[in-house]
Amino acid sequence: MTGALVAKLGGNALALLPDAIAAADGRPLVLVHGGGAQITALMETRGIPARWVDGRRYTDLPTLACARVALADVSDALVAELRELGREAQPFRNGELLQCLRRRELGLVGEPAVVDVEVIRAAWNADRLPLIAPIGREGTSPRLLNVNADDVASAIAIALGADELAFLSDVPGVLDEAGNVLATISAAAPPTVSGGMLPKLEACNAALAGGVRCVRIGAGTQVRP
Repeated sequence: MTGALVAKLGGNALALLPDAIAAADGRPLVLVHGGGAQITALMETRGIPARWVDGRRYTDLPTLACARVALADVSDALVAELRELGREAQPFRNGELLQCLRRRELGLVGEPAVVDVEVIRAAWNADRLPLIAPIGREGTSPRLLNVNADDVASAIAIALGADELAFLSDVPGVLDEAGNVLATISAAAPPTVSGGMLPKLEACNAALAGGVRCVRIGAGTQVRP
């Protein structure tokens, strides 16, 4: 185990940066960011309809183009904010880290298959914080694929042998039918969820099955040490 924390930033990613750094508590940290709201907004501006399949975005060429632009904008903003916080980032936004299997039922969408952990370690050795956008490549080809950021974070945590995986957002956590936050979740008896929480719980289960010791879901302040 590396003792690392892999944190996926959702919602208002900029506001979550201090919480992610605090949650690492000096451990090696990897940040994975999404950009779903920004992608959807850009698609609306360009008149491209969004399509969803079990909480996952169907991606055609126009959608992929929007995803790459929106994710690059998010990455640039996070790099600048990290610099303000005294941290230098190493952004990865062109599929450098991920070889994926294509999920053709979702169009140009990938499922992580191979993670190049050496480039992450090289960033740490250069005192840079790896900042990863959810874009991968189809196998060893140059074809780029959109990837669910939760899947990316889970795959990286498994490949690194991370100690902890945290999904940070402005949502307090997984809610029960009464709207209360569930303190713990059992893979044997998962709660009933819908929309974007479906792939998140799938990513959680994959991480735990892959050897990650602890997975947390919640608002940033709830995962601070």
